[in-house]
Amino acid sequence: MVPEKYRLAAVGRFLLDAFERRRPGLAAWTPEVEQALLAEAEAELVQMEKQCKELGLNDPEYWGKVRAAIQAVLLPRYAQLARNEIALTRRDYDLWRGGDLVARLAYAGVGLVLGAAAVAIPWIPVTEKWVPWALFLVGPLLPDAQLWFYRRRYQKRVDELVNDLARADLALDTYRPLSELQRSIGEPGLMQAPDAVKDAPSKDAPAEPGSAIGKQVH
Repeated sequence: MVPEKYRLAAVGRFLLDAFERRRPGLAAWTPEVEQALLAEAEAELVQMEKQCKELGLNDPEYWGKVRAAIQAVLLPRYAQLARNEIALTRRDYDLWRGGDLVARLAYAGVGLVLGAAAVAIPWIPVTEKWVPWALFLVGPLLPDAQLWFYRRRYQKRVDELVNDLARADLALDTYRPLSELQRSIGEPGLMQAPDAVKDAPSKDAPAEPGSAIGKQVH
């Protein structure tokens, strides 16, 4: 069994962190970008597999399954997440005027007016005089709240991807033949047991000359 740092979930998190460092500089998600990330992932996997071999864990079957999971699960799902996030970034997350100074001053003014109206209208149960000024101060922070919401939602989706990889990681060992796990750590497989039994002397076999049984006969 490979160390925890080389498990599928940990490898996926490492690769996603590397991809995320490149994503802010991407103007669009293209097949060329996807191929470049796939090549980067393969280079990292080669290094990880080499490190495992240096630790005495030669397990090509495991790393083949890791590569399959990266290509079939991690990269396609990350591509969809990154594509949507890049599109939102190019639209300034749909913020009015991109959340510039004019937009923030407008939000402050709207907050002041709405707060004053809520205090002045009799059937609205707001009587505190500080409410309009609180909305006036909070209004300019509305673009920041929107940005936090979008980025937090994106990060949660990335974390969900890692969690799915962790669940897939459990299946890698649960359904692997025991012989594969034994070969990965250099132990003899179970298939050698019949040979040992075959070479063992049978009860009905004639005793060799000079053996204890032969001596008893004589």
